[in-house]
Amino acid sequence: MLIAVAATGPGLTAAEQQATVSEDSLPLYADEQQVVTGETTLESGTEMTVRLVSEDASSPFLKQREVSVQPNGTFVAQFDMSNVPANTSYELSAHVDGDTLFERTGTVAECDGNCTDPVPDIQTPTETDSDDKVVTVPQGGTAEIPISMSDGGDKTLSVGSEAVNYQINATVSDEDDDGEVLVLFDTAAAGTDSETLSVADDGDSLTVTATEPDLSSTLAPAAYTYRVFESRETDATPTTGTLLIEANETATEEFEVEETAEFGFEESVSNVQQGDTGRISIVLTSADAATISIGSPASNYEINATVRDGNGDDRVGLLFDTTAAGHDEPTLETAADADAVAVESGSEVALDSQLAATDYDLSLYRGTDATGQPDAIGTLVVTDGANSSTDAASDGVDSVTGDTAAQQSQDGDFEIGAGAIAVGGVLAIAGVGLCLRSIMN
Repeated sequence: MLIAVAATGPGLTAAEQQATVSEDSLPLYADEQQVVTGETTLESGTEMTVRLVSEDASSPFLKQREVSVQPNGTFVAQFDMSNVPANTSYELSAHVDGDTLFERTGTVAECDGNCTDPVPDIQTPTETDSDDKVVTVPQGGTAEIPISMSDGGDKTLSVGSEAVNYQINATVSDEDDDGEVLVLFDTAAAGTDSETLSVADDGDSLTVTATEPDLSSTLAPAAYTYRVFESRETDATPTTGTLLIEANETATEEFEVEETAEFGFEESVSNVQQGDTGRISIVLTSADAATISIGSPASNYEINATVRDGNGDDRVGLLFDTTAAGHDEPTLETAADADAVAVESGSEVALDSQLAATDYDLSLYRGTDATGQPDAIGTLVVTDGANSSTDAASDGVDSVTGDTAAQQSQDGDFEIGAGAIAVGGVLAIAGVGLCLRSIMN
């Protein structure tokens, strides 16, 4: 059974935005693999965001997945709900280019057995209404993408996009002049240190120009748009095709990735100069949210805030504005627009002057409360903006301004030199005046 939910917005007709959610997708259980499926009239390959957000203040969470509309018009989004308590209310929605396709509320159901959803197979279309080529490959297999080189010259192949959290670009050359390059795309190697792209013919060549992101699992089964540009540049209109990766449970089980980061601060010490905006890098890993406490009563300044990862990279770059600290302007922001930070009401200590140059404690807690023992600790070092030392800037770029240690030192020396010259000039003029007065007397 399908639940039809449609919305319209500027630039898109009602037919283009119509979407349906499969009744079989609901309810969502407090378990690892919960799959939301549905159908839409959007064109194949259209990138859409499926989002789950808590409506229960006692159990906040935000989960979202970037998915592509499959050639048969369906979409599939997977969520890990194992860390969400049962009976938590939520809103399920989907979005395309800022327009909302549908919104639906529900409640997370308690799982008393095996509640893991199967991932539906992606159907391969039997025919298409466009000239786009469809290359099909099982998850973990190697796809063959043919590129016509009859026009001569090098071409650029781009697979995926930032919206689906995976992209790789490469330049291909037909060095044996047979009019075609067959590119091999290894789905098992995608997102790892192994070679993802290669050429089938030793007479041809391929050079990766935009490296792929690291993946924590096998490249997800979905329809990925690939684009072929007629030169090394990517500013012209490309020809397009679809790389269709079909689900393969065995491939997912065999994929192993070594854990590279733990919950906490990427660096134990973060440096910033008075008047600048510093960056505190936080690793969330599997945590939906983390609460950071900056400062303490002993340092006469403190602020608490909760951060959430919105772009799926398990990290939040937190920006700390030393000028705004303790005043009415926002002190904390996130480097990525998709991430979020919420300052705890009343937690920031008001200041009558500029934030003092000293060391401030950093404490990080899993979840939304800054209580008990912190899960990670660090230090925020604020250096004197008027007299910055080489030691304070010895780590290179210490703030978002991008000034290096050498640049900061040169700027400080110039100010002192200019001041000395100015004072010397005044003294010299005063001396001349005294001599003239003496001669006249």
